[in-house]
Amino acid sequence: MFNSLRQGHLFYVLEKGEDMKLKIGQVENVSNPQPKYNQFGTPNTFNPQPEMVVDIKVKFGDEIAEFKQLNANLNIANSGTLVVSDSKEAMSMEVEGLLRNSKQIIDSIPYHENTIKVCESVLRELNPQFAKEKEQEEKIDALEERMGNIDDKLSKMFELLSDTIGQNSKSKKNKED
Repeated sequence: MFNSLRQGHLFYVLEKGEDMKLKIGQVENVSNPQPKYNQFGTPNTFNPQPEMVVDIKVKFGDEIAEFKQLNANLNIANSGTLVVSDSKEAMSMEVEGLLRNSKQIIDSIPYHENTIKVCESVLRELNPQFAKEKEQEEKIDALEERMGNIDDKLSKMFELLSDTIGQNSKSKKNKED
């Protein structure tokens, strides 16, 4: 739990995003637990105790980061792109959950690709304008592919011609010498 952290304890920070990064630091300071700042004494019938929070300063090499308003009774906190924890096991479970979620998404790609095909087919039947637009898109894609092939062939022809011209020029120079 964050309220039981002491100076020198390890602290884990996971920066989620495209380039996920785990940072491990050492606790520099933990404030005393205090009531959460936005609970202005409003009584809650389900939980009469106010939520207690702590502020934690952590050293990562030469850098010091401060994490404010962490629930004192938890050992992991998530704020969207940032996960902090005082527990290696809790952080491992978080990363395993992210891994499992990504694998499920990748495994569902064929299903969604098929759904797209079926929906487009149904929309073609239901909406003649959609069908016409799709047909135009397909024609344009086919033309772009053909133009790309023609461009490749022309490039090869120009290479052959330039090689041939270059060889002919060398042959003429050799004959003149």
